[in-house]
Amino acid sequence: MPLEWLQCAYPITPLSCGTAGAMDDNSPARKETTDRLITALRENKFILYAQMIAPLASGGDDRPFQEILIRFREEEEKLLPPGSFFPILEEFRLLPYVDRWVVSHLAKRMVALRKKRSGVSLPRNGINLSADTLHDESFAEYVRTRVERDQLPEGTFTFELSWHAAIQHVEPLVKIAAQLRPAGCGFTLAGFDGSKGSLDILKRFKPEFIKLDYRIVKEIGRGLAASERAESLTEKCHALGIKTIAEYVESAESLEQLQLIGVDYAQGFGISLPEPLD
Repeated sequence: MPLEWLQCAYPITPLSCGTAGAMDDNSPARKETTDRLITALRENKFILYAQMIAPLASGGDDRPFQEILIRFREEEEKLLPPGSFFPILEEFRLLPYVDRWVVSHLAKRMVALRKKRSGVSLPRNGINLSADTLHDESFAEYVRTRVERDQLPEGTFTFELSWHAAIQHVEPLVKIAAQLRPAGCGFTLAGFDGSKGSLDILKRFKPEFIKLDYRIVKEIGRGLAASERAESLTEKCHALGIKTIAEYVESAESLEQLQLIGVDYAQGFGISLPEPLD
């Protein structure tokens, strides 16, 4: 995958291009970490994990569904604290290239899986998308080309964005969705709480999936109010043709309650732990 930022073409120049850019902390340790992250993108030193998103309704879509998570290999080797690399990548506007890396390597994984198991139903993959990627004019074309070249079935890529990022970037989100949906890509908005004005955004954007706010999900089973709220939000989403996902499900009691109120999918340690794809 061509990485244009290595040629100093990106608006905020990474350290390896010869400048510290807008970095406030110019400590040698931080500079070294940033350089290692840039090298990791070039040398494939990131790792993809997957966590199952389990269907709750019987007779529904039985196609496997999983969220794709990215880890830096040095995290797994205990050389860096978990998640510590993301703020640095965000600071230097490198997350769009990470998103491309995920798309590229996941596509390779899907092709390999299809060759290994003829006739297998390729899973639906939820890929977290950074807000910066919404403003990358060439990202949609990159994805479309990859989907077409590898002949990936509809729904192989479902791009996920936080609710907070979505409401701050509605216009570019609508634009990139219009470019990617014809290629069979879907969208998930995570952290939906039904706050004022949120339904207007749903009606305009109509994501394929909504992830209920974790603060609602964690109270499921502890009190009637949370269950009633989750049920109400699910009914509103269903009326718009949107399926709902409950994250952070950790107990059988919560899972049973989510099934009763009609939530479509569940995800969390009570369902499965993240597992490396390779």
